[in-house]
Amino acid sequence: MKYLLPVLLLMGTESLCAQSILNKDKELSVSLGEVVVTGTGTEHYLKDAPVQTEVITGKALDNYQGRSIDDLLGGLCASLSFNSNDMGSNIQLNGLNNDYILILINGRRINGDNGGQNDLNLINVANIERIEIVKGAASSLYGSDAIAGVINIITKKNKDKFSASNNTRIGSYGDVNQYNQIGFKNKKWNSNTSFSVKHTDGWRNTDLEYYHYELREGTVTRTVNRNTNFNLREELTYKVNKKLTLGADASYYQKNMYRLRGAYKYALNDYFYRNQSYGANARYNLSGYNYLSAEVSYDRYQYYYDYTAREITDDFDKETGRRITHYPGDRILQTQQQQVLALVKGVFYLTEKNILSVGLEHKHDFLKAPHRIESEDASVFTSSVYAQDEWDFTERFNVTAGVRAVYHKEFGAKLTPKVSALYKLGDFNLRGTYSYGFKAPTLKELYYNYVGNMMNKLKSYYGNKDLKPQTSNYGAVSVEYNLPKFRMSVTGYYNRIKDMIELTPIPIPAEDKFLEVQEAKQYKNLAKARSFGADVDLSYQILPSLTVSGSYSYVDAQAQYAGDPSDANYMKYVPINGSSKHNATWKANWGHGWKLYQLDVSIYGKYQSTRYYLTDGNGDGYQTWRINTSHSVLNTKKWKLNINAGIDNIFNYVDRTPFGWNHGSTTPGRTYYASVTVKFQNNSK
Repeated sequence: MKYLLPVLLLMGTESLCAQSILNKDKELSVSLGEVVVTGTGTEHYLKDAPVQTEVITGKALDNYQGRSIDDLLGGLCASLSFNSNDMGSNIQLNGLNNDYILILINGRRINGDNGGQNDLNLINVANIERIEIVKGAASSLYGSDAIAGVINIITKKNKDKFSASNNTRIGSYGDVNQYNQIGFKNKKWNSNTSFSVKHTDGWRNTDLEYYHYELREGTVTRTVNRNTNFNLREELTYKVNKKLTLGADASYYQKNMYRLRGAYKYALNDYFYRNQSYGANARYNLSGYNYLSAEVSYDRYQYYYDYTAREITDDFDKETGRRITHYPGDRILQTQQQQVLALVKGVFYLTEKNILSVGLEHKHDFLKAPHRIESEDASVFTSSVYAQDEWDFTERFNVTAGVRAVYHKEFGAKLTPKVSALYKLGDFNLRGTYSYGFKAPTLKELYYNYVGNMMNKLKSYYGNKDLKPQTSNYGAVSVEYNLPKFRMSVTGYYNRIKDMIELTPIPIPAEDKFLEVQEAKQYKNLAKARSFGADVDLSYQILPSLTVSGSYSYVDAQAQYAGDPSDANYMKYVPINGSSKHNATWKANWGHGWKLYQLDVSIYGKYQSTRYYLTDGNGDGYQTWRINTSHSVLNTKKWKLNINAGIDNIFNYVDRTPFGWNHGSTTPGRTYYASVTVKFQNNSK
């Protein structure tokens, strides 16, 4: 805390989410001219967006030079915090975890998770144009899963007749991030091909581990395991004529996670992940700005065990009745998730002051999990229709209202409305939002049964076929003040959730005791849950070459747990798992340009208070600092060369909590990195 208070007093608490800061006299007004789409599904300037939208721009991403999406979002937006592990990214948005956050890539939802966590490594940070964040329930526009909010990651599009770029980032602990892109464009065709590889050797922050409730030394467990992933992506568009444009995209992603074995730590297998995605879309422009669009996509996500030693399992072959044994070299499927998504949308500018959006959507989910689901597979579908009307009553006053009618295979019909209002009063923007959220239980929450080693305990997890859908009532008000060199916004919100689904402790079943299971949990509907708080964002351009900014988020997220009646927390309001009350980020940027050289120096800080958990201890609060220097040494019509170098975690903070208990941070301490970006572009005839 000794470094935090002086910075907050100096800077206030600005949101880097709200905009990037460049070193130009009119930067703040320029950034407010950023076009955003996520809040309403239609294009608006940031300053005029009817639904409050936070933006992390490409310039802010480039200057931060994070090694991953988790690193970027957690370091640039106080409302978001991460606790990543081998299974993926455990995100918190205003106190609610990733089960309630809808993550989109170019407006399309990410498919595939493991243990309820999305693997955001499938997105290379060098390929991101900007990130848009909308908080609160957005079920009227995006359907289920968006009770806490929406994160839309928008990737770079090819804008050149020919372009080729290379981005290489290297850092401590064998950290390598390699990204290459090639683009072609003519009057009809536009192709963008990208390839990326990411690797880390991993690290270990402590050699202490709780194993069977006993603290032991000499563990081989790593804070982050050695892993390698690569991603190949192709995006193609064809302009048939002035009105009709066709598009297609495909991507392939895989990740290998390597684990070590020790004297008392029996890791008999590594992890292997594979994700494939295919999509096709069309857009037909009607008269004026009106248009129709259609999209269909197929995604398949697979999670395997790669065995490195023999394991005699507790499963039996249904045909032979023999116990199943796996041997080194076996790759055994654990989970396969598939999703088919089809949607049709129309946007109609009825008048200069009225925009109507309507759409149809059908989503079909499939889950295959041998030995983890009774029938080995399960499926569910959701069909919906929605309408949204944006009405400018005056130049100062806008109301946007929408509703979605949902039919779920298991839970029937539901209506989810939302209404937002924007009033401009001089340099002030006043916004208010109410939205009703709906989230059906996932296939895993309904049917998935699993016994595995988690937090160094043998635990069993059980689905629950009697689960009810979750609903929420979300309300928020905000005040935004904009001047050419100063911007500040304050947002207060309240989110009340009914029938929230959470893994809760239960008495260990008799058959699990036979397997020496130490803890059992089951998905259950909690009686009540609520999250309320405030976000404060501020930025100030002190000089043409110096800008300071920061953000602060306070959240109180609690749930009434209705698990085991013998549990001390039964029916009490306790903090939601993984939530922390205080989060802050801050930044100071100085830049200067010479004839052939541009230098930017940025200092970043991040603070997170204690993270609360029901079991296995709380995560410690911490703060970290980093510095990045950006050097633009070549910027011509055809060639661009940019070099970054920096230090992360300057003051060398390391969380050395023994394994088996929750950590506040997984940072290995002070690390060093450097990156080089080279791009060639040709727009000549």
